[in-house]
Amino acid sequence: MNLAGPLVVVAAPLAVAGVLQILRRWTLISVWLSALTAIGMGVMLTFLPLDGVWTFRAVTIELGRSLVIMGRVLTIEATDIFVLRYIYFTAAALFLLAWRLLPHSNFFPAGLAAASLFSGAFMVEQVVYAALLVVMGALLMVFPLHETGGVAKGGLRYLVYTTLALPGLMVTQLLLDLFTVFPNDQGLLSTATVLLGVSFAILFGAVPFQSWLSAVAADGSPPVVTYLFTVNMGTVWFLLLAYFRSYPWLSEQTAFNSLFTSLGLLMMVTGGVLAAAQQRLGRLVGYATLVDNGAMLLALGLGRTEGLALAALLLLARPFSLGLMTLGLQGLRRFAGGVDDYEALEGAGSRMPWSAMAFLVGGISLAGFPLSLGFAARWGLYRVLAMTSLSNALLALASTAAVMLGVVSSMRVLLVQTSGQRLGDATAVSRGSGEDRVVVILIVALLVATLALGFFPNIASGIATEMARWYTFFK
Repeated sequence: MNLAGPLVVVAAPLAVAGVLQILRRWTLISVWLSALTAIGMGVMLTFLPLDGVWTFRAVTIELGRSLVIMGRVLTIEATDIFVLRYIYFTAAALFLLAWRLLPHSNFFPAGLAAASLFSGAFMVEQVVYAALLVVMGALLMVFPLHETGGVAKGGLRYLVYTTLALPGLMVTQLLLDLFTVFPNDQGLLSTATVLLGVSFAILFGAVPFQSWLSAVAADGSPPVVTYLFTVNMGTVWFLLLAYFRSYPWLSEQTAFNSLFTSLGLLMMVTGGVLAAAQQRLGRLVGYATLVDNGAMLLALGLGRTEGLALAALLLLARPFSLGLMTLGLQGLRRFAGGVDDYEALEGAGSRMPWSAMAFLVGGISLAGFPLSLGFAARWGLYRVLAMTSLSNALLALASTAAVMLGVVSSMRVLLVQTSGQRLGDATAVSRGSGEDRVVVILIVALLVATLALGFFPNIASGIATEMARWYTFFK
C-alpha cells in the first residue's frame, strides 16, 4: 500500500480522535494515545525527509507526494515542516499536562482532531480552504472549553468572533485573486488589506476585539485555554505569514510597517494596563497573552527577517509559560472551589505552594522577564526596536512591566499571612485538600525546562531563526 504524506498527517490523527471519543471514560488511555499519536506525527515530520520513503511491511509512506481530494491538492512543503512540528509537539505536551486536570474529557479527541485540521490548512494549496480549516479546528476546541464547570460566556464569545472572521478571509481571497487579473485596480488591494487586517485582528484578539481573550481565560478550563493560546494562535500566526508569502504585494504597501507597529503597541499598552489592574488570575492570563500577541505583531512591523525570528521565538516560549500558569491556575482554582479572584485565593500559596510557584514562574516567563526564554525574545525585540524608535521600545517595555506588576500583585495575595482560625476552619480545609503528586512532578519538569531554556536560549533561537528564513517575505 502506497500512502501520500499528507494523507497520513491528516487522516491518522482524525482516525485516532474518533477512537478516543469512544474511550473517553478511560482517561489514562486517552492521554497516552493522543500524546503518542501527536508525538509520532512530529517525529515523522522531523526525521523523514520530504524526498524520502518509509516502508513498514506492506505500507510505504512518501512524505513529499501530493494528495488530491476532489480537485484540492495537499502537499507538504519545506516551509510547512516547522509549523506542523510546532502543532503536533505542542499538542502532545498539552495532552500530557491535562492528564490529571481533565478526567474523562473531550479535550483529547477534540485537540487531536483540531491539530489534524490545522495541519491540513498548511498543506492545501488554496489559501481560502486553509482559512476554512483553521476556523473549523478552532470551533472544535469550544466543546471541551467549559468541561470543568465554568460558565459558557467565554466559549460563546470565542465562537462568535471566530465565525465573524471567516467571511472576511474568504472575501479577501476573492479580491486578491481579482487583483492578479486587474493589477491596476488599487481599490481591490486596499479593500483586501482592510478585510484581511480586521479578520486577523479578530483572531488574534487585537484591540478592540480583545474581550474574547479575557472571557475565555477567565471562564475556560486552563488546559484548553492553553491549547487555544498556543496551538490555535500559532496556527493563525503562520496563516497570516502564508498570506503575505502568497501575496507579496500586501507587505510592499507603504503602510505595512506602521500598521503593525501601531497595532502591536496598542495591544501591548492596553493589555498591560488591564493586567496591572486585574484581580482575577484567569483574566490576568488573558491580558498577558494579549501583550504577547502585541509583541509578535510589533516584531512583524519591524519589516525585517530578524523581526520574524523574534516573533517565532516568542511563539516557541509561550507553551512553557502558559503550561506552567495552567497547572498553577488549575490547582489554585481547586483550592478556592472553582473561582480565581483575589478574595477567595488570599493565603492560598501556603496551602498550594507548587501551584503558586508554577503560576509565578509562568507569569514571569510570559511577561518576558529574566530567567526565561521569553526574556531572550523580548530583550531582542526591544534592542531592534530601539534602533528605529526609542520611544516605542520604552513603551513596549513599560507594558511588559505592567504585566509583571499584575503577577506580583497576585503573588502578594497568594502569599499573604492569614490567621490560624481561617486556615483551620472547615471550609478552608475542605477546599485545600493538598496537591496532586503527579501534577507536582509535571510542574517540576516544566520549571526545569523553562529555566534551562532561559539560561541556554540558543537551541530555541536557532529553530526560530531557521523558521524565519523559510517564512520570510521581506526583500
